[in-house]
Amino acid sequence: MNRVVIEGTLKRGDEFAQAFGPGFTFRLRGRDVWAIVITHAASPDRDLVYPVNPPYRFSNRQYVGPGYGESARDSVGSTPRELAFLYRPGDIGRAWDDLERVLWPYTHAEAEVERAISELGRFPTGALVFEILSAEVGPDESRTGAGGRDECVRTLRFRVTITWPDT
Repeated sequence: MNRVVIEGTLKRGDEFAQAFGPGFTFRLRGRDVWAIVITHAASPDRDLVYPVNPPYRFSNRQYVGPGYGESARDSVGSTPRELAFLYRPGDIGRAWDDLERVLWPYTHAEAEVERAISELGRFPTGALVFEILSAEVGPDESRTGAGGRDECVRTLRFRVTITWPDT
């Protein structure tokens, strides 16, 4: 079993990236809301977390910050977050093809969609535990006309523990 622990601090507008293991990169992407993402050098534009963490719509577990009906304060209070990720680079293309069938079922036969749902649940995965160690939440002055009522995450200090089997 492989294990890595990554810690970092971000300010609003910053992004974070740190390489680990054989070709992987852990990332926090975004400006006002950060997405928890893992990519691999074999397919650097495809997230390895999203395809294996349903529900695929209306879920905020992969995002830190306001959204999906949750305030910035509620979002940073949701800790730790446990997520899976694809750890075999050869699975990336198939998983995203299956995810496309699940997200847009009306463009595929029902049997294809059911097979895709089943297959997404069978991919071997690693695990990540994302912990928010501290966060500063305050008014979002960038929102014109909001009167400072809407909040944003100004700073975020985190720890992520990532584990995956030997390949």
